[in-house]
Amino acid sequence: MSAEADDLDPETFEEEKFVEYFPKLQTAYKRAFNQVNEGHDSELVHAVDQQILNESEPHYEGDGEFSIELPEDPLGRVTVAADDERIEELLDVHTEAIRYQLRVVFGFESEE
Repeated sequence: MSAEADDLDPETFEEEKFVEYFPKLQTAYKRAFNQVNEGHDSELVHAVDQQILNESEPHYEGDGEFSIELPEDPLGRVTVAADDERIEELLDVHTEAIRYQLRVVFGFESEE
């Protein structure tokens, strides 16, 4: 665990996430996108990324754990032809990839 990880707390993260931590958030989201895009339908990955996750909000929960708050009616936002189950499955995979990459870029976990 890095020194920054030791100093990170939920309150500071909320106050600084779109200022001090924004480059790290961008890095985590981009890495997660690339990771998910490699093994899934590219059109659907792009739709989920642009129509749901671009309006998501990361939160630091403490103890190295992050959560991703999704916008209202996330499945209803996707305009690509796909059933809800498929979208939901990809959304779960993608949000887990984001949480993992957040742990990596904030020094809680090393990259595999």
